[in-house]
This record gives sequence, structure tokens and C-alpha cells, in this order.
Amino acid sequence: MKEAEEEFLKYATPYEKYGEKIELKIKHTMRVKKISKDLAESLNLSKEDVDLAEYCGLLHDVARFEQWKRYGTYDDLKSIDHGNLGYEILKKDHFINRFTKKNHNTILLAVKYHNKYRVPNTLNERNRLFANITRDADKLDILHLVINGKLAVKTDNTIMSNHIIKQLKNKTSIRTKDVKTKADEIGVRLGFIFDINFKKSYQMIKEHDYINRLIDCQKRETKNEELIKQMEELRTFVNEYIEEMITC
Repeated sequence: MKEAEEEFLKYATPYEKYGEKIELKIKHTMRVKKISKDLAESLNLSKEDVDLAEYCGLLHDVARFEQWKRYGTYDDLKSIDHGNLGYEILKKDHFINRFTKKNHNTILLAVKYHNKYRVPNTLNERNRLFANITRDADKLDILHLVINGKLAVKTDNTIMSNHIIKQLKNKTSIRTKDVKTKADEIGVRLGFIFDINFKKSYQMIKEHDYINRLIDCQKRETKNEELIKQMEELRTFVNEYIEEMITC
């Protein structure tokens, strides 16, 4: 794994000349790799499969560097689907061999589907497992970034749309394309909770108090009383759901 990390840094570090956002993604990658390992260990996977989860985490955002270089944004809707691009980058000229010689298909599918709204039913049980580990780890670190001000939403005093509130109350995650207001982006983050796959992930969310800290962070960004009321109602609803998923 150390050699794979070195290869990753060898690939990613030269992109730092394109701005500080590159360093943010490098650090994000390393945290997702670590969270992926923790989740895999919580599932009592073999040492080889724990390593595989780490490879998926290490490579999940490999396309972000080329995406920023080409488009100057990490917004897939304004540029390119970075999961699909990562899949192509790793396949081209067998680039994935620089990191590991094994389990290529599982890693490629985890990279391709880590950012999709849903993992397709066509994936077999093993590939779905590693895709879901990667997806959970990615979401957990995005929540970390939000509460630490790296991805905080500037709400411009809008409120969450009714259709976003309805989807959350129906325990449904939010599609990025459904976002209509800046405040809807808060709903996207809260909606992560309804697309989490493992009890350990919920335990980590509770342990780090991500939901309360996320809402408190966003409350500081607005003076809109209606939005504050929306977030407080969702705080209770989402935290109750987390408790339910931990104890079920």
C-alpha cells in the first residue's frame, strides 16, 4: 500500500501548480482511503480485502486532478462525470497497474460508481460491497469538509425547496440535478444519510456529531429564519434516523 500511495502522489502532486484545490483533493483522498480501511475492518474482511478497500479509496477521485486542469471546477454538471473519467484514466494504457496488479475490475467499478446516485443492480455482490464502502467513505469525508468550512454552503438567504424537504422526509437522498436554490445544497449533504450502507458509517457520523455540526455551521451562514426552522426540523428527523440505523 505504501508503494501505491507513492505512485498516487507521483501522479497527483504535479497538478498542484493548478491551484490549492488540488491539495484539498489529495488530502481528501488520503482520508477516504483511511475511512475505507476502517469500514472494511469493521466488516471483518480479510487482510487482502481490507487492502482492496484501501485501493478503491485511494483511486476513487483520480480524475479530479485532470478535471480541474481541464475545466477549473469540480462540478460534474458543469464539466464531466469524474467517476466515469476516473474509470477511463485507470484503464487507459493499463495505468491501474502502477498501483496494483490485482482486483482491477472491482476497483474500476468502485471508482466509476462512487459518485453515482445509485449503484446499478447489475454489479455482483462483491463488486457492490466495495463500491458501497467507497461511497460511504467518500460521503463521510465530505461531511468532514463541510463542517470544517472547506465546503460550506453560502445560502444567499434562500430556503430549501419544497421538493427537497419532501424527499428528505421520505428518507431519500437528493440528486444534484434537483438542486434549485443554494439552500438546497444543504439538503444534498443531509440526504447523504439516506444513502449510507454500513452500521459503522452511522456510528462514525454520530461519533463525530456530523449532523449537528453541519446544521450549526450552516446556521451561521444565514439570517433567514425560515431556513433555520427548516434545518432545525430536519436536525431532529435525521438524528432520529441515524439512531434507528445504529440500533436496528
